[in-house]
Amino acid sequence: MAEKQSFVQIVDMTSGKIDKIVNLKEIEAMSAEEKLALSRNKNLFVVTHRLEPIVKVELRKSVISQPMKFSDPEPVPPAEEIPEALIETKPKAKPKKKS
Repeated sequence: MAEKQSFVQIVDMTSGKIDKIVNLKEIEAMSAEEKLALSRNKNLFVVTHRLEPIVKVELRKSVISQPMKFSDPEPVPPAEEIPEALIETKPKAKPKKKS
């Protein structure tokens, strides 16, 4: 049976984007200085499964043999005004009594 591996997800704190996902063994093999440099301005999360995308998008080039015409989008009709009597408002919360 395959050995269960742990991975570490490295997330940039400023942008919130995932920088990379590395094997936990690779991080354990680093020196203390390398670990400290890696953790600066980053959040490290241990994950048990490496996620891979299910959907793969392929772009294909094709030669355009005829002029393509795209219709203009239909203008959106203006929304009708709703009378204020029909708009529901939330009742204000009652203050809690201290006992």
